[in-house]
Amino acid sequence: MTKSIFNKENEYLINWKSVLLLKHFVTRFGNIKKRKFTKLPVKHQKKVRKAIINARELGLIPYIR
Repeated sequence: MTKSIFNKENEYLINWKSVLLLKHFVTRFGNIKKRKFTKLPVKHQKKVRKAIINARELGLIPYIR
């Protein structure tokens, strides 16, 4: 099992306000990267996906590039 970049201490970093962090999980075309490439557990991948969708709705991250 691979280690995640998120652990219990810094789990609060996964939110829609951390745009620089969320850009690492988006491809150059604007798609959300799959778990296969991000190596995140399901729990964290769902939080990242939800945060990216919220940031897109607020206009912080573009839908397509």
